[in-house]
Amino acid sequence: FFILMFLRSLYDEKLLKYNFGVMKWTWDEDAVNSKIVTENVASVLVNKMNRLQEETQRMLMVASCLGATFRLSAVMMVMKNISQVEMRDSMRASMISVSGTAATMGSSSASLLSSDLSNACTDQDGSDSSYASSIEEFEEEGLCEVDNEECRFMHDQIQSAAFELINPEQRDSFRGRIGSILLRSLSPEELEASLFEVVGLLNCAASNATDEE
Repeated sequence: FFILMFLRSLYDEKLLKYNFGVMKWTWDEDAVNSKIVTENVASVLVNKMNRLQEETQRMLMVASCLGATFRLSAVMMVMKNISQVEMRDSMRASMISVSGTAATMGSSSASLLSSDLSNACTDQDGSDSSYASSIEEFEEEGLCEVDNEECRFMHDQIQSAAFELINPEQRDSFRGRIGSILLRSLSPEELEASLFEVVGLLNCAASNATDEE
């Protein structure tokens, strides 16, 4: 798993290229050797996620709180009901900076990382198609396996890296907020099927409040 992720990161960073002139792969040996020394699974995945669309990062944050396996409808339900301010405050500062991510994503995506980013969630049209691009990116980047409504992280390290997108000081409150949204929005049948997960999320906020007291 690590070898695959590492090779993909080299390719994404253009340190590994296919030279059609000589019909073989070429690489920057010094740069690759440097990354081998400094990189580990977690850092490779976090760096990879830094290059994803902003919307994809936010969806991964939510999904990481739902478990190794999750329902896409639950992720989208949270995305449609959580405020942009809450989402932005819950992200690590490095994840919402324009540098790095914006350069990769282009000027249209850079606007999502600026103060205009507030439109991303609050102005959603409410349709599942709003998130289709991010769901495709889940699969294309080898992060998740999507089977209709069901989705699962391809490795527990990917889920852990997605969770790292969340500001450590906001993790309990963020999970509690997700639990509150699901409690309010799920149908009785859906809530019964996800009762333990929802209660676990709500307990995170309660535990955090108790610790602060």
